[in-house]
Amino acid sequence: MNAFLGDLRIAARALIARPAFSALIVGVLGAGLACVIFMLAMLNGFVLRPLPFAAQDELMAAGVYHDGWSSDDLEPVRGNDLLDIRRQFGELAQVGGFARSTITLADIEVPESEYGAFVSANMFGLLGVAPMLGRDFVGGDERDGAPAVVMLSYGLWHSRYGDDPAIVGRKVRINAQPATVIGVMPEGFFFPANESVWMAGHLFEGMKTDDLSYVIVARRRAGATEAAIATALDTWFAQASHEDPVRFRGLRASIGSLDAKYVHKWRVHKALYLMLAAVFMLLLVACANAGNLMLARLFGRRQEIAVRVALGATRKRLVAYLLMESVLLSLLSTIVAVLVAGAGVSWVAAWFRANDYGPARWKSFDIDVTVLLFALGAALVTALATGLPAAWSASSGAAANNLRDETRSVAGGSIVRLSRILVIGEVALSCALLVSVGMMVRSIVLIDRTDIGIDTAGLLTSRVVLSPDAYPAGVDQLRLYGRLTDQFRADSGVADVTIGTAVPGTYWNESRDVLPVGVVPGEGVLPRTRFGAVDDRFLATYGIRLREGRFFNSGDDVESPRVAVVDRRFVDKYSAGTPVLGRRFRLDPRSPDGATVMVVGVIDAVMLTTQQQPPPQTSLLVPLRQAQDRVASVTVRMREGATALAPHLTKLMREIDADMPLDFRDYAAVVRGQTRTVHMFAVAFDVLGIVALVLVGAGLYGVMAVSVSRRTREIGVRRALGAPSRQILRDVFTRSIGQLIGGLVLGLGLGIPFARLLDDSLYETGGSSNPVVVGTAVLVIVLATVVAIIMPARRALRVDPIQALRCE
Repeated sequence: MNAFLGDLRIAARALIARPAFSALIVGVLGAGLACVIFMLAMLNGFVLRPLPFAAQDELMAAGVYHDGWSSDDLEPVRGNDLLDIRRQFGELAQVGGFARSTITLADIEVPESEYGAFVSANMFGLLGVAPMLGRDFVGGDERDGAPAVVMLSYGLWHSRYGDDPAIVGRKVRINAQPATVIGVMPEGFFFPANESVWMAGHLFEGMKTDDLSYVIVARRRAGATEAAIATALDTWFAQASHEDPVRFRGLRASIGSLDAKYVHKWRVHKALYLMLAAVFMLLLVACANAGNLMLARLFGRRQEIAVRVALGATRKRLVAYLLMESVLLSLLSTIVAVLVAGAGVSWVAAWFRANDYGPARWKSFDIDVTVLLFALGAALVTALATGLPAAWSASSGAAANNLRDETRSVAGGSIVRLSRILVIGEVALSCALLVSVGMMVRSIVLIDRTDIGIDTAGLLTSRVVLSPDAYPAGVDQLRLYGRLTDQFRADSGVADVTIGTAVPGTYWNESRDVLPVGVVPGEGVLPRTRFGAVDDRFLATYGIRLREGRFFNSGDDVESPRVAVVDRRFVDKYSAGTPVLGRRFRLDPRSPDGATVMVVGVIDAVMLTTQQQPPPQTSLLVPLRQAQDRVASVTVRMREGATALAPHLTKLMREIDADMPLDFRDYAAVVRGQTRTVHMFAVAFDVLGIVALVLVGAGLYGVMAVSVSRRTREIGVRRALGAPSRQILRDVFTRSIGQLIGGLVLGLGLGIPFARLLDDSLYETGGSSNPVVVGTAVLVIVLATVVAIIMPARRALRVDPIQALRCE
């Protein structure tokens, strides 16, 4: 123990005696460890941490999915299907469900739209979560004609009602109808994602199919097996398919863990694991840098090592002593890394909380005990990876011979060979990272440059969700839409306004199966098109050009033949050398209720999806008068110079319907918001690329600086003999060019396939096949290497030859 403590004190003094070198090592290792700890915290929050529900391994999700889709992409089912599945499961599992919806809350303040859900009465009990205030839903809340009751989240109770305990029993207006608050859920509870208001869905025997579709959640009972539950689901599906073959054609039944089906997505998992692999590559770069620096420093300590050997130090004692320095440096690096990673995790968590399109709010992102323990383990492994090569090299071979070695001019032996291997490794890993970063940046550029078919400048948009009680019929909905657009259009600051379900550049748009009339649908996946119902001012407001035929007018109502307008991509797909105008197409051709429409116009290509989902699908529009919907979007084009119009438009809406909130936002910001998570991944990779570039530059500079300093006498002799500086620089570069080429070849062989995997896991933009990106990454590495070589070499050349000869 005394020997151990003595070595520890000596190692600490050695590090303090060289503060610049120690700070460089701590910075290099700290940067790599910080990235690893940050990504582990993200992976833990997204993937590894279990659901915040009791016995979450018993929770399952059941439903149907389309052929050709992933079985994780379950489709919600009707309320009657939920009741049938509940009966079929019997004593095998409790069965509940939820239907996500936007819910309007109006009472003491201006109305607000909240993320909400209609749930079965047993939903919260099934999850094992009880209200912190008031009561839970009961079976009577589901019956036909039952008084409307509502449950609030803790956050909404706190922000809107000031933690008032008398909230239970208070009358509020939900979706323009009276309701009673029956309880408040615990702090931090959101389900299924960001919902903060819950209402009891109407689920009773003999119910008519309404417009709600439920995600099925089941909790396996004691003694029941997953196989038995899957068999019960298959039995229900076979019977349902027999009774309604058209509705279930092309569908399959599936059941699995709730975690996998509705919380975790494989594409996100894959991206996170790939990013974790990337940061481990970055840590390897850091370890290679630190190990190389310690090897380089070992040349200056040969006399010290030789003296210790001559005084009787054993090889084991020598290795332990040198490793002690690595352990101390790694522990200091870990402290720095945890602080830096903690700041990054806090920033991301705040970003998620402020982002409507982020992960579920009940997910937590922090550096917990598990991550800290892994960080300590990584620190110890890092200490071995950085210190062991130097320790082993110092203790292997005739170290005592170094006692008689009075020259520092020539480098050779195993230490130099190992140093060269490490340089090749760090160049390779840095090149692979930079290629991946370049591919990611190109993918983001392609996404941002994707033309959605409209000019977003001067546009404001807001969602409109109408209550089925206040606006039960299509005529009621159209009447409100007409009043709303007329009121807005009469305002002096408004150039035009449109309302409909088609919102270019967002994920709010519907997708429908479509086939030309006369084509019989087969058993496989049908071609799909993006679908939307719009009013007559859609083209004028969005600035879309009509190419052929006509657009909708007041004559296209429910009494007239159904018509449609398609975009140029639709024409390219279905024309087959014949005009599309006048042709008839069937929407949802497998359904007996599928509408048949005739194409009356063709417009420029418009993207009814987000920018991150190329290649764009075809688009088909129908008149809003012929396809009313309770959920729509109103988009306003402002006149030039009209600013701060959103509050005024909200006031106008309240004059029409005091219970209807409109949250107008800048259209361009809404479109950008649809890809915020994608951009966050890109920013993370950009940071990794910058850190990798700094690390490789710093590492190469440190290694080359030490290498050149060892050759100061040699350079002095050559200059004294008349060798020109250009020739000396060329010789220095020649000795490093092999390492650079070897590292680049290995890096490209690793980086291009890795970038392709990352590109496929997130965006599928083809960003991994651009030679410009590869060339740029190679050029950056080459420039970093050149700078790392030329700076210490030029400094050595400025030393007077006489002084260089005397330096030994």
